[in-house]
Parts: sequence; C-alpha cells; structure tokens
Amino acid sequence: MDRNVLITGASGNVAGGIIPQMVKKGVGVKAYVRDAAKGEKLKAKCVKGVEIVVGDFLDAAKLEAALQGMDAVISITPPSPEAAKQASVITQAAVRAGVRHIIRLSAIGASPDAPTDNGKLHYQTDAEIMESGIPYTILRPNFFMQNLLMSVPTLQSQGAMYWGMGEGAMGIIDVRDVADSLASLGIYGGHHGQIYVQTGPESLSFADMAEIIGEALGKPVKYNAIPVEAVGEAIRGFGMGEWFAQVMMDYSRAYARGWGDFLNGNVEAITDKPPRSFAQFVKEILAPAIKQPVLV
Repeated sequence: MDRNVLITGASGNVAGGIIPQMVKKGVGVKAYVRDAAKGEKLKAKCVKGVEIVVGDFLDAAKLEAALQGMDAVISITPPSPEAAKQASVITQAAVRAGVRHIIRLSAIGASPDAPTDNGKLHYQTDAEIMESGIPYTILRPNFFMQNLLMSVPTLQSQGAMYWGMGEGAMGIIDVRDVADSLASLGIYGGHHGQIYVQTGPESLSFADMAEIIGEALGKPVKYNAIPVEAVGEAIRGFGMGEWFAQVMMDYSRAYARGWGDFLNGNVEAITDKPPRSFAQFVKEILAPAIKQPVLV
C-alpha cells in the first residue's frame, strides 16, 4: 500500500494498538515519540515499516520535517494543561507540510462548556483542526474500559473497586475499538469532515461492571461509591498533580449524573465490526490482570 502516516504520542497505549495493524497492511508509519528509549522498544515490536522520530510536541520544525510526504497524521496528545498548545503545533505543522488528512483522538463531550478542562482543551484543538482547511476525522470516545485497570490492586486485595461516579451509567468503550477505528482511518482514509462520538455496545454503571467482573472471577466483587473529594485525594496521592485531580473530580461529577449514558454505532461505522463488550474486556484483559500474583 502506497500510503504514509505519522502518529504522534506513538508510545502510548492507544497507538500501541494502531501501529501493528497499519504495518500489517503495508502502510509506511512514522512514530513520533518524546522518549528515545520508548521509541526503541516500539521499533523492536514492529521491526519493519516503522520509522521512529524523537522530538518534543512543541518542536514545530521537527514535526514539520517529520510530516513531509505524509498522507495523514494521527494526532494524539497526552492529557495535560499544555495539550491544546501541543496539538496546535501538530496541526499547523501539518498545514505547512501539505498533509491531506488529520485524524484526531479527542474526548467525549469536547465543547466550550465541557464539564472538564480536558474537554475544553480538546474542543480548542478540534475547532482549530476544523478551521485548518485540511480534511479531518475526529473521534470522541466515551469512558475507557481500560481505566478499570487502575482498580486491579484493590480488586486483588479486597475484591472491591472504588470510584466517584455514583450510580451513573456510561457507554463504556474498549480502547482496542478506538485503536481499531484510528487504524482503519489511517489505512483507508475517508470519513472526511466527520466527528464520531464512540461508545461500546452497552451502558453500564459501576455496580453493573462489578457484577460482570465477579462472574468472570467466580467470586463477589463490590463497587464502593466514594465522594468526589476522595477521588481528588487519590489522584494527588498518585503524584499526578492538581490539574489531573480536578479533571478527574469533574469527570466523576459528570458521569455520576448520567452524562455518559448513551450508545451509538460509531465504532462499527468505521471498522465494519461491532464494538467489544465489557464481558469480553474482562475475560481477555481485566481478569487476567487481577489473577496475576501480587508483588509484595
């Protein structure tokens, strides 16, 4: 396949599911990473068809050089207060390099009045992309199933998980379906001018999820709803800083009131296959992680 694509944030979990699919289809992939060591690990996994480019998100010259000759860029930036600034450098570099398609991983509810700063920053990026003159496709996925991997320690030790989202249900989505969607867009293009909010096949509360996890493990699992303030304390305790703490508290409030309680067919619209169920995610990813020996 005579097609070349640059992926930013290429050492992250989402990109890790995109790159092998694109390489398998013969797409020439450039992986833009900030950490040279992570770049080498990535290259070791995908020996053929991947060119590693090490550079900072704010290095406009490096990004523009990397984007020369690219048919598309898959624009992924990590959540941070600097995310919109970083993404803007990618977008403007793509304009100058003559890239023909921007594929953007955004966030659920991205808008000027989003309930979180993360959503507001993503909206700034989305708006800039839409005004860039380059054909675009934007994905705004719901809550990731893989976020539950943060609960593995308490699921192992207590058979319980603690979240601040009350009884709110959400159309939770497997990261692998988001990666499949981005890979399909990178390989085949199309879907220009589209913004896809993406969900999994069912809307579940954390109590529902606990029941499904328990069935997979063969023992009861409890969901303990905690105050939003406790969510912030936990995030600070992980050393993730005040910005992340506030974002997670704001997301918790939004999801608790049913903000993510909806479903659609936008995964299948891109990939031509239905999204993975939560039970499938538990069987293939979460339960094996929980069953791993606990390191003392």
